Amino acid sequence: MWTTAPARLSRTERNTMKRHLIILLLCLILTGCYEKNSDDALQTYKYWAGTKPPADIELIEGKYWQSAHWTKEYKMYLKFKSTEVWWEAFLEQNFIPEDNDAWTKPSDAPSWFQPSDNSIRYGIKDDFDLGSRYFRDTLTGISYIYEIQL
Repeated sequence: MWTTAPARLSRTERNTMKRHLIILLLCLILTGCYEKNSDDALQTYKYWAGTKPPADIELIEGKYWQSAHWTKEYKMYLKFKSTEVWWEAFLEQNFIPEDNDAWTKPSDAPSWFQPSDNSIRYGIKDDFDLGSRYFRDTLTGISYIYEIQL
């Protein structure tokens, strides 16, 4: 039985393969593994929602952090004023009920994250709940969102 030796690559072919491998590794490193941080309300909304805010939302404050991991771990604080129609649709689309359980504001919350006593608190109670809560002041229409996904 005859066997043939594997073909050897020429020096040019090896160099070309090395260049392609280096380019591929650089692309992977530069495109997906960086942390996102923002204290800008508009940028926070874009990171969170993946789009610009609609016309019926007035952004006031925002803070966003996202890990460098591909799993999209993030913490988001947002203060805004929206129409009642937008708020009700948001709660309904995301299946977020009113929450009357005990809740403690996170210690890393920004100083402006101060839902009023007139606010109704909402939250999803399930096995994946890490403390995300949604607030709306019944008198002013000012809303606060704290959302966490780790």
